[in-house]
Amino acid sequence: MIDQVNSGKFWNNQNIPQFNHIETQQVLISNFYKFGKRLGQKCLRSYILIKQYLLYSDVGNFKNIKGSVKLDGVYAQFQISNLEYKIYLKNNGFQIVLSTDDENQYELWVKLLSNCCILITFNDDMILGNLIGNGSFSTVYEGRNKEGDLFAVKAIPKKKSKILRINQQYEEQLLSEISSLRELEHEHILKLHRVYETAEKLYLVTEFIHGYELISKAASKFIYEGFELKSFIHKMLLAIKEMHGHNIMHRDIKPQNIMLKNGKLSLPCLIDFGFAVSTNKKDLPFPSCGSPGYSAPEIIRFNETKKYYSKQCDIFSFGITLFVMLYGFNPFKSQDCKQTIKRNSDAYFEFPSSIYPQELEHLIQSMTKKYPKDRISAEQALNHPFFEIKLNQTIQLPMAILTKQQYEMSKYFNNINVHASLEMDREFGLNYAIQICCQSPQNQKNRTSTLTSNPNKLKQIDEFQLDYFLDSIEISHIDKLKLGQRHFFKQKSVLNNTKL
Repeated sequence: MIDQVNSGKFWNNQNIPQFNHIETQQVLISNFYKFGKRLGQKCLRSYILIKQYLLYSDVGNFKNIKGSVKLDGVYAQFQISNLEYKIYLKNNGFQIVLSTDDENQYELWVKLLSNCCILITFNDDMILGNLIGNGSFSTVYEGRNKEGDLFAVKAIPKKKSKILRINQQYEEQLLSEISSLRELEHEHILKLHRVYETAEKLYLVTEFIHGYELISKAASKFIYEGFELKSFIHKMLLAIKEMHGHNIMHRDIKPQNIMLKNGKLSLPCLIDFGFAVSTNKKDLPFPSCGSPGYSAPEIIRFNETKKYYSKQCDIFSFGITLFVMLYGFNPFKSQDCKQTIKRNSDAYFEFPSSIYPQELEHLIQSMTKKYPKDRISAEQALNHPFFEIKLNQTIQLPMAILTKQQYEMSKYFNNINVHASLEMDREFGLNYAIQICCQSPQNQKNRTSTLTSNPNKLKQIDEFQLDYFLDSIEISHIDKLKLGQRHFFKQKSVLNNTKL
């Protein structure tokens, strides 16, 4: 069960949140009867719903707020009996019951509270469909409600660790993800609709995005115009600015977490807020997180420095994401994980020769400075000279992400399609076997170095998602992977000698 961390009561009677003028314009105030604890009598109170908070006061005295509760961790149930409409709210083991005889008022509050609270009626409300994706911590399905509307459903198993601290961090991070998504209303940020909990799992019901990941086989088939690239960068920066304006940092921006709605580069959507957290928190859950090759140096070095970082970590990650989508390789990635982390921590890389204007390279450089204080903010990036120039170049997104070594190899041998991928059999788990297809240097056919599994039931994932699945990979599989990488280096040496 996910519980909010507060004083152990339903209401927080101290530190009542303050709201600005704009926030108070979107407020719902209604009177409900509350059943008293001692004698079971009804008492009429005013309840105020604003953003993610529920507050109460005496009737007609809205300035004297007596208590508040943040609804992210509050459980809600709804019941109709004998023309009496009841709302059950539970927090920290304490429950209150709100009652009314006004059907319209009840239905309005049910709709709004369903968007704010945790519901326990998943099996009654939703029907799961096809599997969309699978990761170390969650599984994503298609899902439909009773009306037949299509959603994406993220199923998160409840972790049961013998170490209490890990359990607390895990639950705190789940609440942080929920709170972040509910706080944000932006067309280029994933929309959260409902949160459900059962005995075994937590379910996040989000919008279903018809489209592709930023770097994928499907997205790589299109030729995009320069104005579409500018629009992509501009809209992603707007999304990051909105997120940072709510004091939220994503902590895991990378190509896999950016979707293109309807396959359009000008319609990006930032997804997967599994590591999102408020910048106001003093003790961050899982402070050293993210993805090697994209994480900001201050995140990678957190265990060493113990210095808390800021929202500028997202700017660094987006800058590297731009580099990868433009050039097709990650400047830090190496076949050796330790080397990747070291390069990432040093934050040093060079731009290859390209057709892109200097203003675009300067924008990326300004976003990927090693130290957070030297990086531009999202707002500053939106005013960068890059957005004032006319971008005539077209762009074709890479199908997969190469390492720098593979990029160099493909540059010198134009007839070679250098591609190292992992393929995942979703029915039997990760089960790798090595197939090395290498033609003689005289043969003009493409040569491919590939790690494959069952060819009949595969969905290809790029090599960098290996980091995401490490916890579920057997040691023997990693040994096989390293064997394949050693073979790749030997083949590169052979090709270089042949070229000479």
